[in-house]
Amino acid sequence: MDEDPIWELERRLWLEGISVYEAHLHEGARMIFPGMGILDRSAILDSLRDAPRWDHVDMCNRQLADAGGFVFLAYAAIARRGDSPPYKAFCGSAYVRKHLGAIMIAHQQTLMD
Repeated sequence: MDEDPIWELERRLWLEGISVYEAHLHEGARMIFPGMGILDRSAILDSLRDAPRWDHVDMCNRQLADAGGFVFLAYAAIARRGDSPPYKAFCGSAYVRKHLGAIMIAHQQTLMD
């Protein structure tokens, strides 16, 4: 599988609005964020409704593990919003492959020191 479409979807989830999450987030999805804990799909969508999106994200040290119907992305993210200091985290995202794309089932961020 060409990895570019999944990396592009990952970038879109950082930068675009809630509609991307609604279309590409598995019903049983879970996310883990520093200071927020473990969120289910409903809580993820609620947390995004009025949240500003990032202006830019760099995804460095990108790694992809492909297990057929399951894909895991690992990377270091540096995200920027306005004049705020950059947000830096190690990230992991798991996707289930579908016929016409991929659906995210899990995502975790660990702050960089």
